[in-house]
Amino acid sequence: MSRETPRRSVDSASSSCKRRKRQGGKSKDSGTSDPFLDMLHEVQGDLKGVASNVGKMAEAMDHEAAIQEKVINENPQQILREKAVAELRKLGFTGTEQIKDATVFVKSPDQMSMLLTLDQSLRREFILNMLNEEETRKRIEGGR
Repeated sequence: MSRETPRRSVDSASSSCKRRKRQGGKSKDSGTSDPFLDMLHEVQGDLKGVASNVGKMAEAMDHEAAIQEKVINENPQQILREKAVAELRKLGFTGTEQIKDATVFVKSPDQMSMLLTLDQSLRREFILNMLNEEETRKRIEGGR
């Protein structure tokens, strides 16, 4: 009758061998005599590493979000749009007229730049001409 080594003892021997390899050949004296306590210390070390890495990732994400927010706020096209809309309000255009102007500006951003380049006295006339041209263009396209 042959006697086999119980499976459990083979596994624990294998685990302790793996643990020694992981520790880089350190003697068992450096740890405690309780393998469960050794494992808890190892897990604690791993969790500290994870916490450190997650902290670095969160820091990087905050930095990236701040950069994106800054870029959005400094978007030259958006600044130009805001200036043009403010100018339309100053010139006394109604809400409907402002919407029509904004539609033209979306189609042709150069019109917006030109508006802000002109002297104050010419801006209202420029916008009225721009709206008339847009109405004429729509009628011509609608007649086809």
